Amino acid sequence: MIFKTREEAGRLLAERLEAYREAPDTVVVALPRGGVAVAEPIAEALHLPLDIFFVKKIPSPYNEEAGIGAVSETGLMQVNSEAVKALGVSEEYLRRRAKEKLSQMAEKRALYGRKVPDFSGKRVILVDDGIATGSSMFLAVQALKQAGAAEVIVAVPVAPSEILPLLEQTADRVVVLHASDNLIAVGRFYEDFHQLDDEEVIATLRRHPEAGE
Repeated sequence: MIFKTREEAGRLLAERLEAYREAPDTVVVALPRGGVAVAEPIAEALHLPLDIFFVKKIPSPYNEEAGIGAVSETGLMQVNSEAVKALGVSEEYLRRRAKEKLSQMAEKRALYGRKVPDFSGKRVILVDDGIATGSSMFLAVQALKQAGAAEVIVAVPVAPSEILPLLEQTADRVVVLHASDNLIAVGRFYEDFHQLDDEEVIATLRRHPEAGE
């Protein structure tokens, strides 16, 4: 399955999430930046609030593109213990990089003009434009539950088949339009997979006031 755009993928996901239309105490939450473009048509179709939640990977000291862990903006951190041991990564390095990522996420949230939502008792429909390794999504689910979310539903256009059983154990429900046995890159499943910039995210969020406003 190939999606034309993130927006098309969001509209298709909304059809699978119809049961949550106008559901009380329910919010669509995107992982920025790509997830925002998928989440907006879901929020619009289901008449639900739209918000964001940040998770960032902690990179290897030898390769900034290779993640050895992740940290949520609420401070929950997970590391790949096998990778950390194999690379000889120190606790000091992990703490320092996690602190850097927390600072970056706080700066982005300030730029986007959104306070950290109160997820207590909420049903969260957690959206991204796709899952590659799953580390960020797993951490996001756990962080949201730790923050008080009553239910977390993961909704993504594409994900690797092999991680779905574990993801289904972590989240309360998982909705995936296409499960791939050979997912090398999420972008391969889109005709248009341009990098969203901050201006696009800000414009989207301005169209959707914070819940309770």
